[in-house]
Amino acid sequence: MAVDEINAAGGIAGRRIELLVRDDLGTPEGARAADRALIEAGAVAIIGHMTSAQTMAALDVVEEAGVILISPTTSTTALDHLNDRFFRIVPSNVTEGRLLARRAWERHITRIVIVYDHDNAPFGQALTEAFTRQYQSLGGEVVAVITFSSSQEPNMSALASQLQDTGAEGVFIIASANDTALIAQHIRINGWSPPLFISGWAYTNILIQTGGRAVEGAELVTHFDVDSQTQPYREFVARYQERFGQPPTFAAIQSYETMMVLAQAIKKTETQGSSLSQALVNTRDFPGLTGPITLNRYGNSVRPHYLVTVRGGKFTTIAKLESEETETEN
Repeated sequence: MAVDEINAAGGIAGRRIELLVRDDLGTPEGARAADRALIEAGAVAIIGHMTSAQTMAALDVVEEAGVILISPTTSTTALDHLNDRFFRIVPSNVTEGRLLARRAWERHITRIVIVYDHDNAPFGQALTEAFTRQYQSLGGEVVAVITFSSSQEPNMSALASQLQDTGAEGVFIIASANDTALIAQHIRINGWSPPLFISGWAYTNILIQTGGRAVEGAELVTHFDVDSQTQPYREFVARYQERFGQPPTFAAIQSYETMMVLAQAIKKTETQGSSLSQALVNTRDFPGLTGPITLNRYGNSVRPHYLVTVRGGKFTTIAKLESEETETEN
């Protein structure tokens, strides 16, 4: 996002706003290159990136330039309590990990194996650690943590066998929708039917389209209600479906919310003379598509969480979850 002029306080002096787009190629190197290009073009705020690995790689670029980076999807706990120019409308995945661990324990599953894509290590490691701490505190055992590289064309059949050989009662898969679906398929092909828990990273229709019956019953914790009946959410889904011919993914929903939060902050810099960073930090109960969004003093989002399952070939919300929110400091 570029503007005509930035005043000394960091506010926006000009009213014309230009939206710029650069492809980050879905890689850490691509994220750094894209951010440099946007900064050179005059951007004062960048919406990105998709993965935690990309965002972590690009942080020093935006910090050095004094530019805001606001992500719809980056949730690694490594960015939880930093006073920097990074903001996000997705909560830290520490809450996701804790709540999913409680769910597994409530289902009387006492031995879990975790598998995650090391290509997005900041996300996978953080979620693994949050889940493991909570699960072990309840009495459960993480029997093994196994990693793979999605960019190296892993042997999913061998990976599924490795998971089964651990003797676990359940499997927690932390990977993209496509890789999560493939792992689930090979687990079922092996004749093994453990309960499956998956990360919010896989929360797209690609999981169901690719995984089919193999992902039926899989559960995840997310921060928006796919069955929400709020008017803004239903209208957004309808407009998105009409324009693109398919339902919106979590990334599309959160990207829209991110743009709206940023637009409100930009308006505040014009009307109140505050800096863009301060305007973002002061976001309170912003009307997101399925619920309110608040940013704490570290720029982290505080939102409700929901337990979701795959049932009958679609995502279905089971319940709204109560959490011991750790990021409510403002």
